[in-house]
Amino acid sequence: MRRGPAVAAVALAVLLVPQPAPPQTPGPTPNGGSAGIQRLLDRRAVAMLAGDEAAFLSTIDGDGDFVARQRLLFRGFQQLGLAGYSLEAATHTFPELTAAREVARYGAAAEPTVLHVEERYVIDGYDEQPALEDLFLTFVRRPGGWRIASDTDLDDVGLLSGRKLWELGPVVTSVSDHFLYVSHPALAERAGDVLAGAERALARVVDGWPLSWPQRVVIFAPSDTAELGRIIQATFDLDAFVAFAYSGVDRGVDYDLVGHRIILNWPRYSAYPESVRESILAHELTHVATRELTGPEIPVFVDEGIADWVAGDDSTFLVESLVAGGSFDSRLPDDYEFVTGDSEAIGAAYQESRVAIEYAEERYGAAAVADLYRILGGVRVAPGTWRYHADLAMHRAFGTGLVRFERGWASWVRATYG
Repeated sequence: MRRGPAVAAVALAVLLVPQPAPPQTPGPTPNGGSAGIQRLLDRRAVAMLAGDEAAFLSTIDGDGDFVARQRLLFRGFQQLGLAGYSLEAATHTFPELTAAREVARYGAAAEPTVLHVEERYVIDGYDEQPALEDLFLTFVRRPGGWRIASDTDLDDVGLLSGRKLWELGPVVTSVSDHFLYVSHPALAERAGDVLAGAERALARVVDGWPLSWPQRVVIFAPSDTAELGRIIQATFDLDAFVAFAYSGVDRGVDYDLVGHRIILNWPRYSAYPESVRESILAHELTHVATRELTGPEIPVFVDEGIADWVAGDDSTFLVESLVAGGSFDSRLPDDYEFVTGDSEAIGAAYQESRVAIEYAEERYGAAAVADLYRILGGVRVAPGTWRYHADLAMHRAFGTGLVRFERGWASWVRATYG
């Protein structure tokens, strides 16, 4: 949580998980096309890894905008340095998604087929596991075999293909000891400041988070909020947020988070002084540091509270205001409170979370806070609300349950900030 000139600026952890497929009117099922489509995807992946742009582009048959984006995609990946790349038609996650409208658009003779495709890639030196993007591709059969015609045919029903920064325009890269910075050329001159701040922020996280983690991270700097929103597929107002840590969820191995990135909301991030930007980066790095332990049952107040606590953010002005005004509700924030409401309401949820972790550290110790995160993260798909799982984890980590913890925290807040 960072204090701004007038309002609070916040950062958020984001997991990229595609929404379930909406019902569609099915089109004709392709006759023996699955094997041919996978061979096309394999050929495309080989061309990407070999740096063969002509072979890569030969796999597509789309309009000019699609071809242009595919060329940017290929060239961007070549700049980043790939150590691995694969594409797999993933009908185990989504069924075939072809509808009558695709048949009308491309013609029955082309046997249009819309499939979910998992794109995995490894940036050399930064990804211990392949990053994952979900693509929704339309394939058409041509005289020379299958080709890819589009990756946007399902946009209007909310199934968006993953979009990388380098698909939105040419990119440049810069590196430091632990970081890779990626931006469009217009922000290339800011690389030194971002990387220096990230290295200083890393020292904070190494000092403040007791569990080990890989310390090499990719930072994306989109030029504007519209680019940011498309990359993270935001469904909420981004104006209150300055940066994000985001990952993909690999459903093939239970709940495995991969492809950890930091992405900046540049118009907001760049408006703050250097010391605040460093705190922002420390917050996001803490999210990355905890990602290998993260599970679906960790409440946002734990995730965001720990990130602000490790980053050293000591802002409490919104909590103080709630207590002074008699509107402090003695309740730990629910997940929705971190993305709904105005900047002040969202900021208050962050500050309440951070002081909850501060209270836990003061009462039970830093090791117990780390244990709480580890225990909660170990819960995968299981019945029960976040309060139920938090109660069990707090009993194990703190020796007391959620109700007693929440009451103790609320009393401590009133005594400390009243």
